[in-house]
Amino acid sequence: LSDNGSEFEADFSKALATQGIQRWYTYPKTPKMNAHVERFNRTVQESFVDYHEDLLFTDLDAFNQQLANWLVFYNAERPHHALGQRPPLHFLLQHQPECQRWWTHTRD
Repeated sequence: LSDNGSEFEADFSKALATQGIQRWYTYPKTPKMNAHVERFNRTVQESFVDYHEDLLFTDLDAFNQQLANWLVFYNAERPHHALGQRPPLHFLLQHQPECQRWWTHTRD
């Protein structure tokens, strides 16, 4: 499910086609249809991008590496109020323990 924005349209469409993934769109000008993603994007902007904006324009590789590290922190370590002050990964494993088989390792 994606909105109707044109950013990265060609690359995204090509990647989906390569993987044989069907794309579904939200209705134009209806951000509430994708509210969870919009809220997460706001969190990324306010908690990470705003503090590392200089790297975005001077060292994109370093920005992407730090963003990847922040996403691991966000999902595996950072307490979330809505989850009883537990990180999403801890919450998920408590309620869906079979999800462990889908773990990926992001660090050596």
